[in-house]
Amino acid sequence: MIGKLLYPAIEELIEQKDFRTIKEQLSELPEADLADLLEDLEDSRLVVVFRLLAKDKAADVFEHLDLDRQRALLNSLSREQVKEILEEMSVDDRTQLLDELPPDVASRLLTLLSDKDRALARAILNYPEESVGRLITPDYVSLSPDMTVAQALERIRIFGKDMETVYSCYVIGPHRKLLGYVSLRKLVTCPLDTKIADIYQRHYIWVGAHTNQEEAVEMLRRYDLLALPVLDSGGNMVGIVTFDDLMDVAEEEYREDIDRLAALVPGDEPFLEEPVLSLARRRAPWLIGLLVVQAVAVLILAAYEAQLEAVIALTFFLPALVATGGNTGTQSASLVIRALATGEVTLRDFGKIVIRAIQGGVMLAVLLGFCGWLMAIVIQRDPMIGLCVGLGLGTVVVMANLAGSLLPLLLKKVSLDPAIMSAPFISTLTDIFGLVIYIEISRRILGI
Repeated sequence: MIGKLLYPAIEELIEQKDFRTIKEQLSELPEADLADLLEDLEDSRLVVVFRLLAKDKAADVFEHLDLDRQRALLNSLSREQVKEILEEMSVDDRTQLLDELPPDVASRLLTLLSDKDRALARAILNYPEESVGRLITPDYVSLSPDMTVAQALERIRIFGKDMETVYSCYVIGPHRKLLGYVSLRKLVTCPLDTKIADIYQRHYIWVGAHTNQEEAVEMLRRYDLLALPVLDSGGNMVGIVTFDDLMDVAEEEYREDIDRLAALVPGDEPFLEEPVLSLARRRAPWLIGLLVVQAVAVLILAAYEAQLEAVIALTFFLPALVATGGNTGTQSASLVIRALATGEVTLRDFGKIVIRAIQGGVMLAVLLGFCGWLMAIVIQRDPMIGLCVGLGLGTVVVMANLAGSLLPLLLKKVSLDPAIMSAPFISTLTDIFGLVIYIEISRRILGI
């Protein structure tokens, strides 16, 4: 935010070639605000300003930039400058950058790394996409059970500045076997001659390197942790995954779920930066598919043409009926999808969810059915039409509430993302079945 406010002043200083003043102002800004400032600059000016950053700050600012800005810098900086940035970047952010770049560019950048960093980068990139292994960093504090508290604190003082976190220190045995952990709070409150073996926690929460990132997010939330140790199949420590990286995953998953709930193919670019053509391409497949499905509703209306002609008044209430059914189903689906995402419910709760969906549906059906009956009486002044609308609306609400609650569970059962059961899709389904229910109830009541 501060960086964007300084943008006009920096632009003016660039015009005046007052680079000393620019450097002084940049030195006082946090990395995130510097990134905001650089995001708005033209590529030529971006490189000029970036080169004015202190070396120890440049890599941190680079990590905050979006991929397009990072590419512009990589193409403009010297080989030595690129190497310095890559070496200063945190392992997880460097891995993400290499993963998103074209293979030939990533291979060229890998050659700039030291043998150790190159081997580590390749090992991480070999993990499956969306696995925890893609997020790990080896920058954690490791302690030996034979150490004293004084030795552990000295180790933290020496190496802590280069670690992702120092609040949890991991006790490592032979062959990188994770034995447990000890918190920084525990270390600073214990006598200095206390052995680590006497104070570390032997029960710990961990994830496997091949665990899905979403599962790791849920574990972090559930146990309120700042970092999770990541183990290989043999129980050996390969690194940690931190709160900030998993929160990035949670944000991305949230955006994808919102897109799917709105019947959109998920996208990565910010709304105002995404080309209109790209946005249209993301929206078109679902809209075309839903239009095709809506053709079924048209066929249903055509099939009941004679009945609807016999009592034209029935058609007046079709929009209200199908809209109410769609809204009810969408509400139910959103509640269940959120509960699944936060771990409040699982597939084992299927029976409970069915009972709650029926109970809630009946309550809503009584209320909305009465409102529909009253609306029909006021508009048509015909008790029989009112009965048709009330019963039809109530039945559709029960059906929609049940469908919206159960369809996400069924998708979860077959290992699909429940968010695929988007609001427009549920509305379309309830439109189709709602029409049939409403017209069949009306036929029987009116004897058509």
